[in-house]
Amino acid sequence: MQTDQVRPGQVLDIPKGSGGQAPASTGTSLAQILREKPEAKSQLTILVDKSDHTLSILSGGVPLKSYHIELGDSGTGDKAVAGDHKTPEGTFYICEKSVLNPADPYLGSRWMRLSYPNIEDADRGLNQGLINQGTYDQIVTAFNSRQVPPQRTGLGGGVGIHGGSTPALGKDWTWGCVGLNNRDVEDFYDYVGVGTPVTIRK
Repeated sequence: MQTDQVRPGQVLDIPKGSGGQAPASTGTSLAQILREKPEAKSQLTILVDKSDHTLSILSGGVPLKSYHIELGDSGTGDKAVAGDHKTPEGTFYICEKSVLNPADPYLGSRWMRLSYPNIEDADRGLNQGLINQGTYDQIVTAFNSRQVPPQRTGLGGGVGIHGGSTPALGKDWTWGCVGLNNRDVEDFYDYVGVGTPVTIRK
């Protein structure tokens, strides 16, 4: 006999709403979700929504799980120059991954560097005189080959996804990175790799 009662340990398949977002802070681990959808592992991408303060793991454009995030400590808006502490917007990829043991007081237990500045940032930087043609060419070459772009330019660098978030730090405490608590960043760290696409939107 069928019943509508939820059994202990049962994993619920919750349909996405009109916004296409997976529920944040679900108790089901990403590992368990992927065990039930093994075909999804090869299609994972990351979507960061700054207005909603969420990082979502997507497979084929379909959200699997979302996590609460904190952003740069200097308010909303796209990153423009080095040291502005704003979280960049655009399309990037993971270009470095590190397990931090012991955990770093700021970065937490996991670090994933993003490919900021990207080609659009390089275009803007060249037009605004923040970088020269040589640096522009280096950024374009790095981005097209999925390498780490130059990090010490007028556009800034050192932007990533990392752990370390605690209630004591408050809201939007990073220097422009995407910050999560250690438990959440560890939940998806092993399932994304160097080259995984990351979209950051307003």
